Amino acid sequence: MKRDTAAKVLAHVEALFEQGNNVLHLINNFGSEEERRRYQEILGAAVANIDLDLLEPIYKQYPDLRPNGMEEQL
Repeated sequence: MKRDTAAKVLAHVEALFEQGNNVLHLINNFGSEEERRRYQEILGAAVANIDLDLLEPIYKQYPDLRPNGMEEQL
């Protein structure tokens, strides 16, 4: 993947994560306990997969794109 494409992917994923946080905020404040647990599990698994399977390879290819303070995932 070219560096400029990688940077665009990272920007879109960041926006995706922000929207996921918005969903969690709504569910945490207005959903039932069962809904909160279910959505937290689903979104947590999605974020973990995106981080490990999509972002980490980009960061390994372009270490300068890794956010400051973010450790490499093994």
